Amino acid sequence: MRRLFMIANRLPLQANIGSGNIEAVPHSDGYSSGLQRFYSSYDIKWIGRTGLNIDELSETDRIDIDNKFRQKDCIPIYLDAELKWKYLEGFCENTLWPVFNYFTEKARYEDENWEAYVEVNQRYADLISRYIKEDDIVWVHDYHLLLLPRMIREKFPYVSIGFFQHIPFPSFEVFRLLPWRDQLLEGILGADLIGYHIYDYQRHFLSCVRRLLGYETYFNRIKLDDRILKVDAFPMGIDFDSFHRRASELLTQGGEEVTPVQEEIQAFHSRGKGRKLILSVDRLDYTKGIPDRIRAYESFLNSYPEYREKISLFIFVIPSREDVTDYQELKKELDELVGRINGQYGVINWQPIWYFYRTTSRDEAIAMYSGADIALITPIRDGMNLNAKEYIACRTDQSGVLILSEMAGAAKEMGESIIVNPNNQTELAEALFQAINMPLEEQVERNTVLQKRLKKYNEERWAKDFINGLEGIKKLQETNYTHKVSIKVTNELIEAYQKASRRMIFLDYDGTLTGFHKDPQKAVPNEELYLILNDLLEDEKNTMVIISGRDKETLSKWFKNQGKLSFIAEHGVWNKDPGEEWKMTEKIDQEWMEIILPLLEYFVDRTPRSFVEKKNYSLVWHYRSADPDMGPQRSWELKEDLKIYVANLNLEIMDGDKVIEIKNAGINKGRAALNKIGDKPADFMLALGDDWTDEFTFGALPETAYTIKVGTKSTQARYYIDDVSAVRSLLTQLCSRDRS
Repeated sequence: MRRLFMIANRLPLQANIGSGNIEAVPHSDGYSSGLQRFYSSYDIKWIGRTGLNIDELSETDRIDIDNKFRQKDCIPIYLDAELKWKYLEGFCENTLWPVFNYFTEKARYEDENWEAYVEVNQRYADLISRYIKEDDIVWVHDYHLLLLPRMIREKFPYVSIGFFQHIPFPSFEVFRLLPWRDQLLEGILGADLIGYHIYDYQRHFLSCVRRLLGYETYFNRIKLDDRILKVDAFPMGIDFDSFHRRASELLTQGGEEVTPVQEEIQAFHSRGKGRKLILSVDRLDYTKGIPDRIRAYESFLNSYPEYREKISLFIFVIPSREDVTDYQELKKELDELVGRINGQYGVINWQPIWYFYRTTSRDEAIAMYSGADIALITPIRDGMNLNAKEYIACRTDQSGVLILSEMAGAAKEMGESIIVNPNNQTELAEALFQAINMPLEEQVERNTVLQKRLKKYNEERWAKDFINGLEGIKKLQETNYTHKVSIKVTNELIEAYQKASRRMIFLDYDGTLTGFHKDPQKAVPNEELYLILNDLLEDEKNTMVIISGRDKETLSKWFKNQGKLSFIAEHGVWNKDPGEEWKMTEKIDQEWMEIILPLLEYFVDRTPRSFVEKKNYSLVWHYRSADPDMGPQRSWELKEDLKIYVANLNLEIMDGDKVIEIKNAGINKGRAALNKIGDKPADFMLALGDDWTDEFTFGALPETAYTIKVGTKSTQARYYIDDVSAVRSLLTQLCSRDRS
């Protein structure tokens, strides 16, 4: 059975210390309920905190806790009180939480808290490295451990790592406020599969990766130097059958098993026919929008006074972070709001708001869901919100109305509910009116559809889909690895090179022999490259060809001392053999350039930091330095505008790496390479290139040639290699092995 490591801030168990005994008892969180059948498919190991600080425990207690937790497949990690506060309250709750939920005015950016966050993530990595192996699966959960995937990857390059964030991921404009934004993104990118609840969060993450780190993204995939990873949406479900079944049991049982909450609800309904109970259940948090919800309810009472004494709002607020000033102020605001409204509108036999500030058991929650005619769930921002799903699951007769904020991730799946903007109190008040007056037939129709969907995509399905997605991306990576220039492939290539009596090597320049530069004229060869080329040129068996989109003047200037080099310039327009002058492949018309140039200059004006490069027989629009989102959009528009010219002027559009090049049709690197080969092909051929223009070269060479793509984009080349440094390393090995 394959091992699955579940890594989280808290373990599914907590230590219960009482009467001198220590027990490991279940901790209510979102990772364990409804997943027992999923867990049974794996050898599950948990790593996380117990909730106890190590400086508050004796050595004997710590050993006892360790033993009892490990007996239940839980591996505890311990922090002292100061480190835990800086890491959890300091950085997670006062930096990441407000920024990720768009409450940037509440965020605090303190270096010492960031340092604690890094230290705790590193402690997790160090602990995990003692247990995992390359064939294990590691699933990291939530914003507390954003740096962890990369830390694990550095020690275990091939292990399967999944990361799932249970809270929103903000837009680029918000995320970039974080001083440590790049480190956080790089940490997450250590995973093979990155999961969010909804597509919006996935899109925001991909945008941040493009804009801040400059990595290429293709739909929901990200290309790194060493691998491809995937970002996808996995809306978390609930254990629908469990909630539905328990709701039925509580409705049919009586006597001593009736909960106090059920008694309150039954008493409320018994006071008069047609009374409606509105339920609000939330953890104390400024993201939940509870004060705005209460004000909207007050607005409803003012707009529709005929409903006074016929409805009541039951608010359950679960205590949270009571030692944090922001939460203390929120609690005070709620107390004052409820007191004022009850004092202003309440009468002897009717209370507008029933306010409960305490935790609730699972049975109490189910009883509330079952007895409430309307659920008012209107967070200002929420990653998913499972309360909305639980309410629908508990409606055993399909009655009831759900009013749901469009800012909750659950709104994407629950369109049959009444969707509202939580910041619009008038809209909320009108939604209450609609809910109160919704016919039973309509309620049943809406909830039947919702229940069918929630039953199908439950908590177990969410977990299975995530792990299946992780296994899928690992298979894709393995496919790529089989074509990678590995040690075995390198040795095979070198052996063929050494046996050959006549060799021909085609080398692209930009992105192959040297990296890209914002200013193309500054991507000059360095001393290392000159040494590599000179070593290869010393061997009389070698014919070396620089085959590039560069103009002939630039290539002549940069390689003036490499007299034995051959060249193909401007994608095949010009060619040059050692000791000879530049020759044009065929007569080419230039008149079209004056027609196209104004269009390209127009796009330069519309796209900041883009520019036009004028070559002898082609025009190039560069957008590498442009906005990562605007550049590709403008390139698409430019290609559309160029279509009419392409047909009429016999031109060809070449969509390169952040460039659009326009040239005469029919001329390409492949034709030029065939001309270089001539009638006497070499018995060893090697071609290296990084973009789609090099595909012409790969396609023109015989099947026995070693064709290598730089990077992991799709290609018809036989192999791929990581980057420029790997290319130089390979060429260096050809030189050194040949001499040995």
